[in-house]
Amino acid sequence: MSSRPLPRTPASPASPPASIALVALVALLTLIIGSVAAASFPRAPAEPFRVLVYSGGTHASQDSVRAGVDAVRKLGADHGFGVEATDDPDVFDDAVLARFHAVVFNNAAPASRKGKDLDEGGRAALQKYIRTGGGWVGLHDAAAGTGWDWYGGLVGATLDRGTPVQTGRVEVLDHAHPSTVTLPDLWERTEEWHNWRADPAGTVHTLAEIRVRDGVTGLDEGADHPWSWCQNYDGGRSWFTAGGHAPSAFQEDAFLAHLLGGIEWAAGAKPGDCTATGAGSFQRTPLATGGLTDPVAVAVAPDRRVFVAQRTGELEVVDQRTMKVSTALDLAYSPETAARSDGLTGLALDPDFAVNNWLYLLSSEPTGKRLALSRFTADGGTVDPASEKRLLVLPGRRSTDSGAPATSGSLGFDREGRLYVATGDVSPPLASGAPDDLRGAILRITPQDDGTYTVPQDNLFEPGTAGTRPEIYATGMRNPYSFTVDPVSGDLLAADAGADGAVGYFRITEAGQVGRPYCSGGTARGAAGCSPRVNGAPPDSGPGSGGASSGPVYTYDPESLHHSKFPEYFAGKWLTYDPAGRRFTTHSFQRGNQTFSDPRFGPVETGELQSVNVVFDDMEWSRPSAAVFGPDGALYVIDAGLGSGAGRDGGDEGAGVYRIDHVGEGRLPGAAVTTDRDNGPAPLTVAFTGAGSGLPQGVPVSYAWDFDGDGGTDSTEANPSYTYRTEGQFTARLTVTGPEGTTAMAGQEITVGNTRPRITVRQLPDGGLYRPGDTVPLTVDVKDDEDGTRPVDCSRILVRSQAGLPGTVHPLAGTPGGGRRCGGSLVMATGEVSRSGSHLVTVQYTDRGAPNAPELTGSASLTLRTAFQEAEQYTSTGGTHDGAVAGRRTGASGGRALTEIEDGDWIAFDPVSLRNIRSVTVGATPCGTGGTVEFRAGSPDGPLLGSLTVPGAEDGVAGSGTARGGTVSPTAALRSPGGSAVLYAVFTDPAWNSEQPDLFAVDWLRFDGPGAGRAGAR
Repeated sequence: MSSRPLPRTPASPASPPASIALVALVALLTLIIGSVAAASFPRAPAEPFRVLVYSGGTHASQDSVRAGVDAVRKLGADHGFGVEATDDPDVFDDAVLARFHAVVFNNAAPASRKGKDLDEGGRAALQKYIRTGGGWVGLHDAAAGTGWDWYGGLVGATLDRGTPVQTGRVEVLDHAHPSTVTLPDLWERTEEWHNWRADPAGTVHTLAEIRVRDGVTGLDEGADHPWSWCQNYDGGRSWFTAGGHAPSAFQEDAFLAHLLGGIEWAAGAKPGDCTATGAGSFQRTPLATGGLTDPVAVAVAPDRRVFVAQRTGELEVVDQRTMKVSTALDLAYSPETAARSDGLTGLALDPDFAVNNWLYLLSSEPTGKRLALSRFTADGGTVDPASEKRLLVLPGRRSTDSGAPATSGSLGFDREGRLYVATGDVSPPLASGAPDDLRGAILRITPQDDGTYTVPQDNLFEPGTAGTRPEIYATGMRNPYSFTVDPVSGDLLAADAGADGAVGYFRITEAGQVGRPYCSGGTARGAAGCSPRVNGAPPDSGPGSGGASSGPVYTYDPESLHHSKFPEYFAGKWLTYDPAGRRFTTHSFQRGNQTFSDPRFGPVETGELQSVNVVFDDMEWSRPSAAVFGPDGALYVIDAGLGSGAGRDGGDEGAGVYRIDHVGEGRLPGAAVTTDRDNGPAPLTVAFTGAGSGLPQGVPVSYAWDFDGDGGTDSTEANPSYTYRTEGQFTARLTVTGPEGTTAMAGQEITVGNTRPRITVRQLPDGGLYRPGDTVPLTVDVKDDEDGTRPVDCSRILVRSQAGLPGTVHPLAGTPGGGRRCGGSLVMATGEVSRSGSHLVTVQYTDRGAPNAPELTGSASLTLRTAFQEAEQYTSTGGTHDGAVAGRRTGASGGRALTEIEDGDWIAFDPVSLRNIRSVTVGATPCGTGGTVEFRAGSPDGPLLGSLTVPGAEDGVAGSGTARGGTVSPTAALRSPGGSAVLYAVFTDPAWNSEQPDLFAVDWLRFDGPGAGRAGAR
């Protein structure tokens, strides 16, 4: 079949001289008549654009090809754009392609089995066409492999294999793009479904994906399976749909609308963002990365000031105009209170904050015995403690219970001005939820101007109902500390972790007992696999695996002038984040009720969870703890860091406040400030560097430094130095400007007149091993230049650890250090918190400041480990055969064990102290050839500390320890290398070869001896 562009009509032969006058007269009359006609009749509109439909090199049936051509021709006729069609590859010529705004590959590819291939010249013409801004549309078999890498990139993916034709459903994710704006949320189709050689998600912008849970035969399982997408590629525009296999597709109104939108976008006739889910489309800008300790909540004011609540009781404010970070309010918790799981946990700004400056905090009282919901008034960068209006008080944490989980909570307003309060599960036993107990529930109240509140109608219990509290709105979740309010629907969205670590997501539309999560433990409620899968398998959901937290729902404002606002794709999507898994996901919901013709598919209702997709996959996080959209449409994220307190500024290592901007395929200049020092006596000379600032590929930028905070420019060098001669605290600010005038700023606090204290943990070995309930002694040395020889105030030492409860730290008399040594202890937890693994301990000391300089905090951190260690919780693995693999194993402790163990493989725990450890016992399964476990210090071939033998499957278990259900538990004596070190367990069998099975499986390790502590009361 050929429908080639018509050739040009040949020119007429020259006219004889005798006819010139007649020709001129006819031409004059024609001009006059044409002018009259033009004045009397409307002129036909010019074509807005023209497309070329190419069907050469097709793998599809001729019926499908003809149906595709006819469909595009009809779309052109109905919508006023021009269409030409051909199957001749010679059309790929610079001059011919220049006539078209887009080229449609109608089930066609540059190479085929039929010999109609694009030659070298044709391929070069197509490349040039795209690179000069042309558009490309691909249907179904346009993704067939050609061996041409550039074309594979243009398509976005390469077909691996198709499935048999069958019915399935497509999840439409983008409801803003012209090709998907009119499509249903779940689109039932009968198709030949494609499997891809490589998942294109992240490389392209996915518009719609296959619903893999529909059981499509022959379809690869996976978290994402894109079906239609778009991208800006190599200077041009590329749009692809895997639909269009059968001729009947081109008779469907929905598919024709889908195709029309793709053609219009590719031709440049309609706008549409194709960067929303592509890697590199978002840029993370640090706003504050120093001095933060356990940040837990964030709110952004209308003027873009960022308020950050820290569990330790400080409310910090980041001014994005100056990059200054200041403490607006300090609840002045004692170290004893701050060390436990009490503290400041919730923050919300009043809906009329721009007018009344009111903000609400949920916090523990200093004793930790009660929680208080209070309103405060902000004044610029400060909050007056005397402005407190206490709305609500309820019982809080037992401050003497070391095994309790961390107190949590959150606050949020709905569009009616009602305030929701999630108190978390702060009382024993877990999941209180009693009708007369405000703990373990989500409350709903309406704050009043006088600092009181009223109870709105339609809460769970009517006011005056005996044995109930009318403030309760929803209950029934285990630990409902994390929620958000959908700003459009007003629905309450909450994330909750079950006792077994399984994650549940809840959409709460009315007061009641909540018991139907969207998913729990991988069971679907509208969508399965609520946690993104890795290599087709659900992530570990066992105890300690963490769980998702509720982030915001995005409201797109088309009138907003902020160029880096999130695109409309995210409108209505619920953003969640996993502090343990360190990832973000979006949840898309059904926008309407739907039914389907295939009996396998039951009806779906408005509000059901449609899909879950990973976002920001190219960003690394330590422990995201809060996220909120600002008035500028950017996302503000709190990263709580590692919780180690190891930062040189006294804050938690890795803790920071970040703004995430949508930059599409552009970039904002980066700004980063590094200094050789940030504190000390005057005069203080500081060397600054802007390393890490600027734009990629060496694009030139300019630097402007304001060292003293007076608003002027003190240097334009990239790496200047400055001497501070006046005592005080200053915010040094760097402004980086790109070639298009875009700017970025970064700040660094410099304290002049006070020196940060230095602390050393003398007794509490890094990597020390303990048993639940042990009492571990602690000794700390403090050095502070300004304090001189004065005894250190041990009450200013803060010890933080989820591994146990710190006792009072007191001075140690008669010890080296001249009265500058303090001692205390940690009573290790006995509950869930004491599970196997490593636990960070932070020790911080805040000095008294100086007459003209503020207080400074110094910190140190170390790791403690339980004496019983699950083998799969190693720090690293490696070896001759790439190391061991942690896999699920029935009957194993924790449900997992180490497998794929071959000669020369190893696992490492970093760090470990073997002080007071006499031996180690290994729980193993003799399922292979057997071998030796060698324990070595520092490296896989470091000093040998001890070894043991695990028998092979045919050797039995005699003499190898106690056999239980086919397992063995041999023991080896251990010697200490002295001090802390990386401990390697090396698996060996010199006689092993690749034709043999693995050596054995390892389940756990138990270290025997007093360890780091002494036995507590049991």
